[in-house]
Amino acid sequence: MNQSPEHKAYPNASPPKSRLEQVAMARILDIFEEDSQKETAVVQSVSLFFWDNLSQWAGQITSHAKPFTVALSGPSGSGKSFIRETLVGQLAKISAVSSFTQDNYYRDFEADFPHLPLALFYDQIDFDDPDHIRFRHLGRDLQRFQALPMGSGIQIPQLRFGTPSQKPAIIEEALHLPVTPFMVTEGIHAFYEPAILPLYDFKIYVDIDEKTRRQRWLARNLQENRGVTDNMWNTTVHCLERHILPTRAVADLVINNNAPASQVTHFINRFVSAIGGLLKVNHQHIA
Repeated sequence: MNQSPEHKAYPNASPPKSRLEQVAMARILDIFEEDSQKETAVVQSVSLFFWDNLSQWAGQITSHAKPFTVALSGPSGSGKSFIRETLVGQLAKISAVSSFTQDNYYRDFEADFPHLPLALFYDQIDFDDPDHIRFRHLGRDLQRFQALPMGSGIQIPQLRFGTPSQKPAIIEEALHLPVTPFMVTEGIHAFYEPAILPLYDFKIYVDIDEKTRRQRWLARNLQENRGVTDNMWNTTVHCLERHILPTRAVADLVINNNAPASQVTHFINRFVSAIGGLLKVNHQHIA
C-alpha cells in the first residue's frame, strides 16, 4: 500500500514544511523508488544532503536571485552531452535555459604548440590533462554570468575541435551566452577545480562501464573526425582514474548511463517535471 506524503521517509532530511511541499517531495521520492526497481537503475547514488537541499534549490530558483547552475561531469564518452541535451529540453518547459560545454575552455593547442608537427601531435599531447583547462577564465565567466541581470549575456570562447588534418584551436568570444533562469554546463573536469565548485548549484556525475564508454568514444570520434589514436584513448583511461573518479564524491546525484537511453530520458523528464511541482509550491511561499 502506498504511503501518504506526510508519512514518506526522506533519507537524512528534515520533514517537508507544508502539505503542498509534502506532495511534491513524495512524488520525487516515488520516482526514485520506481527507478530502484528497474533491472538497471538510473540513479546510482545521491548525496547525504540531497533531500534537504531540494527545498533550498527550489526556493533559490523561484527567487530569480541568480541563474540556477547545473554542472555535469564524467569521463570522455560517458554520455554527458546526451544528459545535458535531455536536461535542457525538459528544463525549457519550466523556464529559459542556457547551456555550454567546458571544452570551450581548453587552451589554444594550435597557438601553444606551433612547432609540433601534426604527425606527432596526437601521439604526444594528453588532451585530458586538467592542466590544459583554463579554469581561471571559466570561473571568471561563470561569476560574470551569475552576476548579470536576466536577459543580458556574455561572450565566451569556442573550441574548434581538432581533426587528423588540423590541431584544436580556440576562437575567443565566439559564442553568446544569454543570462537565463537555468544554466547547464558539462565537462570532464567540471568538478576538478575546488574554487569553481561553489559556483554550481546542482552537480551530476555521469557514470558508465569502460567497455561501453570505449565503444561510444570511438563512435563519436570517428563520426566527428576527431581522431582515434591509441594515445588519445589511453590518456582518457589515465585521466579517469587519476583526475575524474576522485571528484565523483562531490556530486549531488550520480547517474548510471548504462541504463537504456529511453529509461534515462524518462527518469530525467519525470524528475524535472516533479521539480517543477516543487517550484510552484515555493513560488506560492514567496509570492
